[in-house]
This record gives sequence, structure tokens and C-alpha cells, in this order.
Amino acid sequence: MANKPLLEIKKLNISLKVDDSFIPITEDVCFSIEPGKILALVGESGCGKSVTAFSILRLLPKELKIVKGEILFSRRNEKTVDIAGLPPKGKKIQAIRGGEIAMIFQEPMSSFSPLHSIGNQIVEVIHLHSSVSKKDAHNTAIKLLKKVGIADAKQAINRYPNAFSGGMRQRAMIARALSCNPLLLIADEPTTALDVTIQAQVLSVIKDLQEEFGMAVIFISHNIGVVAQMADDVAIMYMGRIVEKGAVLEIFKRPRHPYTANLLRVVPHLGTLEERRRLEPIKGTVPSLFERPPGCPFGPRCESFMPGKCNIIFPSLTQIKENHSVYCHLYN
Repeated sequence: MANKPLLEIKKLNISLKVDDSFIPITEDVCFSIEPGKILALVGESGCGKSVTAFSILRLLPKELKIVKGEILFSRRNEKTVDIAGLPPKGKKIQAIRGGEIAMIFQEPMSSFSPLHSIGNQIVEVIHLHSSVSKKDAHNTAIKLLKKVGIADAKQAINRYPNAFSGGMRQRAMIARALSCNPLLLIADEPTTALDVTIQAQVLSVIKDLQEEFGMAVIFISHNIGVVAQMADDVAIMYMGRIVEKGAVLEIFKRPRHPYTANLLRVVPHLGTLEERRRLEPIKGTVPSLFERPPGCPFGPRCESFMPGKCNIIFPSLTQIKENHSVYCHLYN
């Protein structure tokens, strides 16, 4: 029997308010994640991954609004709450944010105050969500900095963010996110600003800590190659829509949506000369939000485009297997 989802998003619609009208940013987004699992949210830049993540914590900018849908979260007290219906500045979401759902952001420098030490900023989060002494919170912060691989943590805790390298700041942000042992960690492209060697180290830290703490992780990335190392399940997004989702190995071996297949073709492969092949970029570009095509948004770039069908209506969900589903007219 399947576990009850820790987080379940149902038909989430987020829109951008422009004058007196609303421009869709995400449309009918649906996915779920079970406790202790890693779900990757994958797609090109601008497809709505980060907006979806920020909506889970009710951190959307004021010009963006949830106009429809549910974000159902099973809290520690086993009560399920619809986060989409909570006031963004209310006590409930403030207790959830950081305490039960934590987030690692793309740019660690802008996530830390330059006026306070790294240690003070971790201790502050601990105090906010738990009633421990200042000494215990300080010791917990040191332990967390050690756990994420920061050498000489007792001295590092008193340093300011500008004394840390990019990789160290990212590790410190992971330590802060884990300070209250969250049920769910959202990692929003956590290695974008790092070089390749440091990227691998940070990803390894996230994976190891996820296994140690037993938390669920939503891992957001446009790099489908990285996803293969990290995730149990994957949801592919294009222009604010989920187009395919399922177990990561199933989707990587047998992608059904043309967009997923295109994403996999742009991943470099190592091996013998016979196994290597030219990278095949996806033709065309992602349309502007203000020029969203009717029907399937990938239609104008799709090699399997069917006039009179793909450009008329968005396809309904087709269940390929128990752990694999797709929104594509090729299958219905």
C-alpha cells in the first residue's frame, strides 16, 4: 500500500496580475511527494519550477497570485493543511516555513544578511521554531556546520557571509535549512552559481543528509543529467504545465512526451566513439508568457505536432504505468 503523500499539489494555477487582467504562469499543476522521497521538478528556465516552489512556502511576490488549486501538506501533528488557503503572513505558515518545510535558494549570498554572522543566522532559525537555550542552539549550529562539511566549524560559526566562498555559503545555507529537522526540503537549483567540482560536493551533501534525516526533497533543476543521480521520481514542466511524471528510471528509459525525449537528447554521453553522438538542441524557443500558444504549449516546437488537435486543446492525462503518466495527444 502506498504511503500517504507528505505534500500533494492539486490543479495549482498561479497568475501574474497585469493591470486588470491575469496572465497564467502555472496551469493545473498536479504532483505529490511521499515522506523520505526525492522528487525532481525539471524543465527549461522560465517554465514555472521556482514559482511552484515559492508558492509552497507562500513566498510569491505580490504581483503573483494563487487563483485556483490546493497545496495539501501533512504536518507533524498529522493534520493536513491546505497551504494555498493560508494567509501568507499568518502564524500557521510562519510555523511551517523553516520549521517543517525548509528551502535552499539559488543564490546563497542574497539569502544571508551581510550584517550578522553565519552562526547568529542559524541560531535565530533554531530559536524561532524551538524552545532551546542559547548555548544549545549554538552547539547545534556548530554540529550542523560540521555535518555539511565546513572545516573548523567552531571558528567558522563566527564569520560573516562575505568571508565564505560560494560553496561554503551554499553549505551554510543547507545547515540553516536543516536546523529544525524539516519534513520537506525544497532545493531550488542549489548548484547553479557553483563550479562543477563544488556542484558535485554540494549535491553529495544534500543526498547524504536526506538519507540521514529521512526527509523528503523537492529538487528543482534544468539539468536532467543531475536528476538521474538525485531523484526517485521526476515531474517534467513546460510553460507552467506538468507534461510527464513518474519514476525517474522509467522516464529516463522510456520517455513518452516529445519534450522529455528532447531534454534527454541534449544530455552529453561519455563512452566509446561509437556510443558518442552529437547533441541535438531542442528546436525553437520557449514562447513568451504573453504569447502562450493554444492547446499543448510544446506544439510549435514538437516534431510530432498534429494540426487540428495539438493546437486546439491541452491533452488529458494518460496513465502509461502505475508509476508513469503523460499529457500528450499521441497516447489518447
